[in-house]
Amino acid sequence: MSVRSEATVAEPNATPPPPTDAGSEPPQLVNELPDPREKNDVRLPRAVQAVYLQPLRRETEYGVPSCDLQLRSYSIPNLEFFCDFALRAAYYLNLPAFGPVPLPKIIERWTVPRASFIFKKSQENFERITRRRLIQIRDGHPETVQIWLAYLQKHAYYGIGMKANMWSYDKLATGEQMDSDVKTMQETIEAKMQYLGRDKTAGTVEKFHSTVLLKSSFNRPSSLVNAATRTRRRLASGQFLSPRCSYSQSAFQEKGEKGTQDDEQMPVVFSGIQPTGVPHLGNYLGAMRQWKQLQDNAPDDTELLFSIVDLHAITMPRDAPVLMQHKREMLAALIAIGLDPKKSTMFYQSSVPEHTELMWILSCTASMGYLGRMTQWKAREFDDTVAAQLKLGLFSYPVLQAADILVHRATHVPVGADQLQHLEFARECVTNFNSAYGPHLIAPQTITTPSSRVMSLVNPLNKMSKSVPNHRSRILITAPPEEIQQRIMGAVTDSQYAVTYEPAIRPGVANLLEILAQCATATTIATGGEYRGDVAATPPTPATLAQAFAGMHLGDLKKAVVNAVTQELSGVRERFEDALNRGGGKYLDNIQAEGAERARENAAETMRIVRDAVGLSAV
Repeated sequence: MSVRSEATVAEPNATPPPPTDAGSEPPQLVNELPDPREKNDVRLPRAVQAVYLQPLRRETEYGVPSCDLQLRSYSIPNLEFFCDFALRAAYYLNLPAFGPVPLPKIIERWTVPRASFIFKKSQENFERITRRRLIQIRDGHPETVQIWLAYLQKHAYYGIGMKANMWSYDKLATGEQMDSDVKTMQETIEAKMQYLGRDKTAGTVEKFHSTVLLKSSFNRPSSLVNAATRTRRRLASGQFLSPRCSYSQSAFQEKGEKGTQDDEQMPVVFSGIQPTGVPHLGNYLGAMRQWKQLQDNAPDDTELLFSIVDLHAITMPRDAPVLMQHKREMLAALIAIGLDPKKSTMFYQSSVPEHTELMWILSCTASMGYLGRMTQWKAREFDDTVAAQLKLGLFSYPVLQAADILVHRATHVPVGADQLQHLEFARECVTNFNSAYGPHLIAPQTITTPSSRVMSLVNPLNKMSKSVPNHRSRILITAPPEEIQQRIMGAVTDSQYAVTYEPAIRPGVANLLEILAQCATATTIATGGEYRGDVAATPPTPATLAQAFAGMHLGDLKKAVVNAVTQELSGVRERFEDALNRGGGKYLDNIQAEGAERARENAAETMRIVRDAVGLSAV
């Protein structure tokens, strides 16, 4: 344990510090050393003058400060010697130098105990004094001053610290130019915003359908024209929209304005999921069910790509056979929930090498400061139990995630609330790349999922996860009805009688209400009794369901959740087993191979443009 104090004391016989009053004039550094040749009648050799006489100085013309150099040292001889060296270097570079002016010295004192018991003789006192000198350059050219500083840094004397402040001056009327630039920028932004809107996100899945995909003003040509247009675009030489115009222009055209088919950017929806084996209820309600809704409601010209991101899965080491089995189970689960391989492209991330190629190119323009502020990295960086095991793969995880989206030129990405920061980073990568190489990449928009996170059935303060050893904390989408009933009826709630929606006070009950709100319909929420509120007229919310269950037991609520979840997952188990075992496993292999081939066509077109822009093309 040490006690440290710091004080600032002026040196004796030193120039007093400049006054701080507002009305006083700025301090003047006097060039008080005359030319020694004017004082001596005898002409001495230059070598003698350089060693024994004081340094020569240049006269100023305007007296405008150019640089303030502060030198520090614990040794006065070393400090004085280097000040003399700096003044001589300034003279030979034709720089008028003033000083050195002694600045107040810094005194640091601290006490270190030498024994376990504190008494007078067990303490040892230390003192350290820092001497400082100020040299000012006036009327110096900035480039010459830089040369002077570089020369001093190259020939720095031991025990000397240097700190330089360079002065820069702007011409008059700078404020008027800034006001003019702001006005011009506002006019440019307003002209774009009347078509794009001010919100970067496309909203929820329902808003996405109602405002874009299902809007009557959306000009949807026939499927043959769509296929021909898509093929022609893949063969074209990089005619793409600006990063800010990342969706079809015709969707935002005003009435009476005619748009051409060539100006349309085909909507591309991309999303990915890690291969953790059979998904649980939280995966299904949080992401996979929205994918199914997008597939069912999207127009014919919308391209849907869903990837099983196995490269992300190896940020933590896994056994190869286990990872391969989990990939197959995840692909079978996507087919079991209703994704159609004819409408949606499903593939393994590692089957498209363009993902990793674009990741490296994006990493060359990505900001390490931005990556260091990612929540996923910071949560582990300050955790002492895992900090020693952190790897580069986890740090660069967001760059690969951005490459996954951008390599397919995705215009819309459905994500949950915990992934919004990663999508913002993807847009940052687009901005950095386009600023360096031109507008070639498209900034994606966000489709936020309306469903909230599904929490653990054992610890409702944490989200449902497969990393928790307790199997009773989650429900797999392939679970039989008996297991679903057992897990939900045994879910942790509390000892209160009434059913209320208070997430902060009663997280267990709130979790059941949220699951019921996401799975419930007018027919599935019936428990045999009558509700006291009309929840069938509008989509149920946890609050309205809590009012409907007012006066009932928690057991009645759990039974309703069992019925809703069982009906929501009806048939998933049978379809999962069929997809996993059909054709001896070749069915899944064929779907993945066909999806990977289509995905590589999209990615190859993007990488051809990126290679040409960066300068990595073969020709």
